[in-house]
Amino acid sequence: MAVFRRLGRALDGLYLVAGYLAAACLAGLGCLVLASVVTRLMSVYVGWLGEYAGYAMAAASFLAFAHTLRSGEQIRVGILLGRLEGVARRVVQLWCLLAATAISCWFAWYMVRLAMTSYRFGDRSEGTAATLLWIPQTPVAVGAVILAVAFAHSLIEAIVLGRSGISEPEEQGGETATGDKAAG
Repeated sequence: MAVFRRLGRALDGLYLVAGYLAAACLAGLGCLVLASVVTRLMSVYVGWLGEYAGYAMAAASFLAFAHTLRSGEQIRVGILLGRLEGVARRVVQLWCLLAATAISCWFAWYMVRLAMTSYRFGDRSEGTAATLLWIPQTPVAVGAVILAVAFAHSLIEAIVLGRSGISEPEEQGGETATGDKAAG
């Protein structure tokens, strides 16, 4: 159990680092959008700014998913779980974690395969920058892999420790499924 807890802390650190990288991508996105606005005001069109802003947004989203999941900040519909108790609630939670783990693993595999195929064939974007597509696809693939690890981590925690490691909104003082402010 001690090894599992140490591994869990190390993985939580990985999710935090990915969250920081996502924040850096968001800052870069903001700079790219600002540069696009300024250059258009000067009647200068720089076509690749929008292309790279899209890449930064995709990278930021996927790198943030695992940290968001593990901190309980993702949007969830808790209407069904809120009505269940005991064994029924645990079974539904485990089923959801199992399904999410399977889907995220499939998606991560697909994204890694896509980036590797783009690298192998030298695929380029159709934008003005003609960017090698494996470059912006790699952080998306890395984020997808980290998300799959986070779901598997949560599933294993739920089975071994009886808890998923995903905070409930009520535990954080956030909003409940009905939109009411939770006590906390």
